Amino acid sequence: MITINFSCGGCFKEAKGTTFLRRRFHGVNGQSYGFGSWKTDPIESVAPEGWVAFDPYTACCYCPDCWAEIENGDAETAAA
Repeated sequence: MITINFSCGGCFKEAKGTTFLRRRFHGVNGQSYGFGSWKTDPIESVAPEGWVAFDPYTACCYCPDCWAEIENGDAETAAA
């Protein structure tokens, strides 16, 4: 099992992922054995409610409060 911990790039709050990342085998014939590939759950699927795992512009992680400031444009005025 892989546990993901999220850390905000704005205020440095921390939160644990909601569940564990899982890795599953997908066989070419639809079975769980034979020829195929391993698939791992995306990190975004275990992000806590409201958290942005990867900002679309910088790929940083943000908590809900900081992300709301960024979307509203409040972060620009705070940085100035």
